[in-house]
Amino acid sequence: MSLRERARALLLADPSIAHELLAMADRRVRPAPAARIGVSMASVRTFVEGEPGWPVQARSAEELDGRIQVEAVVVAHGRPAMLVQRNRIQLPESAELRRRLEATRVRYESHLASVGRIELTGHPRLHQAGTAWIVADRLVVTNAHVAEEFVARDRTHLVFRRAFGQDTMAARVDLREEYAADGTTEEFEVGVDRVLYLADLTDAQAPDLALLALSPGSGGLPPPIPFVDVPLDWGRDVAVVGYPAEDPLGTPSADVARRLFGGIYGVKRFSPGRISAMQTDAWAFSHDATTLGGSSGSVVIDLETGGAVGVHFSGTLERANYAVRGSYVLDALTAIRPMVPVPALPPASPEVPVDVPVIRPLAAGYETRDGYRDDFLGDTLPPAPLPSVVRCDDVLEVDWQGQRLRALPYRHFSVVMSRARRLCYVSAVNIDGGRSVPHLRRRDWRLDPRIPEGRQLSGPVYGNAPRFSRGHMTRREDPAWGDTRADAEEGNTDSMHLANAVPQMQPFNAGIWLRLEDYALQNAREDDQKISVFTGPVLRDDDPVFEGVAVPVECWKVIVFVHDETGALSVSGYLLSQRGFLPHREAVFGAYETFQVPMTTIEQRAGLRFGALTPLDVYAQAPEATVRPLLSPDDIRWR
Repeated sequence: MSLRERARALLLADPSIAHELLAMADRRVRPAPAARIGVSMASVRTFVEGEPGWPVQARSAEELDGRIQVEAVVVAHGRPAMLVQRNRIQLPESAELRRRLEATRVRYESHLASVGRIELTGHPRLHQAGTAWIVADRLVVTNAHVAEEFVARDRTHLVFRRAFGQDTMAARVDLREEYAADGTTEEFEVGVDRVLYLADLTDAQAPDLALLALSPGSGGLPPPIPFVDVPLDWGRDVAVVGYPAEDPLGTPSADVARRLFGGIYGVKRFSPGRISAMQTDAWAFSHDATTLGGSSGSVVIDLETGGAVGVHFSGTLERANYAVRGSYVLDALTAIRPMVPVPALPPASPEVPVDVPVIRPLAAGYETRDGYRDDFLGDTLPPAPLPSVVRCDDVLEVDWQGQRLRALPYRHFSVVMSRARRLCYVSAVNIDGGRSVPHLRRRDWRLDPRIPEGRQLSGPVYGNAPRFSRGHMTRREDPAWGDTRADAEEGNTDSMHLANAVPQMQPFNAGIWLRLEDYALQNAREDDQKISVFTGPVLRDDDPVFEGVAVPVECWKVIVFVHDETGALSVSGYLLSQRGFLPHREAVFGAYETFQVPMTTIEQRAGLRFGALTPLDVYAQAPEATVRPLLSPDDIRWR
């Protein structure tokens, strides 16, 4: 759903807001957001009244930007995210919304003090992680995906994470983080003592919930927010109370977020909306309140009664939002009451296995693997060959069925290995988005029978935190395509070879980095959804050593495709660092931030040469001193 579609849906679901905007246009009264960014009420009227005055396609980039401004004004007026100050909401400009909110204001404002911001210490990337609110005596509820930023499972225990070489992470809930125009801040921080419940998010049927116990001796806490049993019907008035944070990865346009939130993030807000839809047998319902990433874990309050009806867990600025029904929170509370609290850190147990055994498949069948094709994007275009390795004498050569292989072929991708490091220099894949088979089951990691076992990295470097996970170079879903499901399944399974993995901390392969291929497919030629991707680690002589293994600090990626508008090859390069989880390491690029960089930078850092692709780099003229992290897909330069 685009911003235009969301604004249209708002007007259809809430015709009173549409009538109010038209009445304001008649009186030539502009809402504050329209006045702030220079949008005329004539434009607002045209949008509210709809086509043909507001056709689907914009004729220029300037016209498109103007339309986005108008659509943002409609959303900001009808679904504002209002500041909370001293546990009182700052009423909106809309007379219609003020009428609804003031009718029951006393019922819900008494609960605002029970909502807080989750703050972290010891996390390499985040200072705040989301929202939590008091649901029982010294218990707060949030989302499991929020808690997983600082909590991990260790067999039967839930433990606080520890960044490699660093102290254990700590979490606290600040119940008084509100906006103050003079910059002054008040704090009421309560430490998180234990994690009592964490949903298993690998189970699609498990509601996204976590329950945290607050530290004792922290003074008087606000009372829990009670749940109310009301019908969650379409159109019922609700509000989301939480801490929307700047969320460049969660919205296609960071500029739209700035317009709606006025550049003020990470403070308590009250966002009215309405329930959109709910299946009677589902654990979630949808709503149309305005949220951002930090809103995860927010309370969804019923405006009529002032009680809680759910926990917000998912959504983006320009799409639908979802919340866990309150009854499932009550079920979770019931489930944890008999549990014996566990310590934050269990005693060390060196006898515990640290690595899951890998599969040793038979060699039969590998002769059919097609591998990476440099002419995959079309015979009439320049080829995109594998890069050459500067340290050519370190490239692992494998004798297989009468051939000497320097690039090991798998289904739709190939890998070039380092003899010394037992890791790949590059994993190159062809992706056909038009023939992709989604949602294939993850397979177990496996050895390649063509490669001597001693040349494939395994052992104690991999395992539970603070050890490393196996991070895919070619993503598991990328080679999962073909004319048959069997072809796609073979690509999916082949991606699980140790040759396609490097040691990574779990959050590393996430965020905008994980979705670069998806963004490229959105810009590829519409009638031929094909891209080629090269990925690999930066193998340096001074990489930090863990369990006898030198662990790469950075990874790189190069994406090649035919641009839909220009018809020419688009070549672009990216770097990502896991420096924040590695001790005593300074690097140019920040922890978990994805940077678009010139191809020459990747060549120098990774010891590779991309030949004829390098002059085609869309970022060739950008000096390294001006390189900045990608905060949004809008920041990617494709041409």
